[in-house]
Amino acid sequence: MPIKFKESQTVVNRQTKKSTTQHFYMHAQSTPLLQKTLADDNTRGPRKQKIRNELVRRGAPLQAAAEA
Repeated sequence: MPIKFKESQTVVNRQTKKSTTQHFYMHAQSTPLLQKTLADDNTRGPRKQKIRNELVRRGAPLQAAAEA
């Protein structure tokens, strides 16, 4: 099973009453989003470790580049 970035959401179309499930997998998230979430103080330890593992797998730096 792929690693989840956050819980899946069920979205209901109010006009057709049909529901679709949105999944948030780690491999589908952008690198800047992962770096920003890793640097956030509100992110818990287990999620930070999952993000670190994904960034290492991608070969991306763990910290976002400093803006000039």
